[in-house]
This record gives sequence, structure tokens and C-alpha cells, in this order.
Amino acid sequence: MLIILSVSLAGFKLDNAIVPKEEILSGGPPKDGIPALLEPKFVQPDQAKFLRPEDQVIGIKLKGEAKVYPIRILNWHEVVNDTVGGIPIAVTF
Repeated sequence: MLIILSVSLAGFKLDNAIVPKEEILSGGPPKDGIPALLEPKFVQPDQAKFLRPEDQVIGIKLKGEAKVYPIRILNWHEVVNDTVGGIPIAVTF
């Protein structure tokens, strides 16, 4: 038995879909349901008491500026729009 609680096509055209659209189920938050970090706040490494040695991070260094983005925070936001070394970047996870 297939129960469809909610069908959201988010503007996608499914005219040529291989799978019948009745069988497409929601797979998570709606469009824009996970907010990007637009102006992330940073602390110095010695102030990052919330990080544990085993925590995974994404790190970047551009033009002498280094930043670290903890996966634990990216799990909630998935995208960070930032500037590193004067270069606009998007960190995605």
C-alpha cells in the first residue's frame, strides 16, 4: 500500500518522468527549508571550546586567511556563504 501524505513538485516538470509522480514522496525539508549561513561568526581556535578533537571540519585557506567550518554546524545549515582572503565562497555539505 502506498500512502502519499504530501506531494510537492517544487516547480519541477515531471512530464517525462520514468517513475509515476504518484510514487514520488517528500524526502525532507521543503525548498529553502534549511537556512544557509550568510554571515557566519568565528572564534579564535583557543576559544572554540565547543569543538572536540574527534570533530570533523571543512577547512580552507586562501590568500593567507584560514577558516574552519565544523560538520556539526553544517549538518543543520548545509550551506555557508562566506568570504575568505577576499574571495566569496560557498561551503556546502
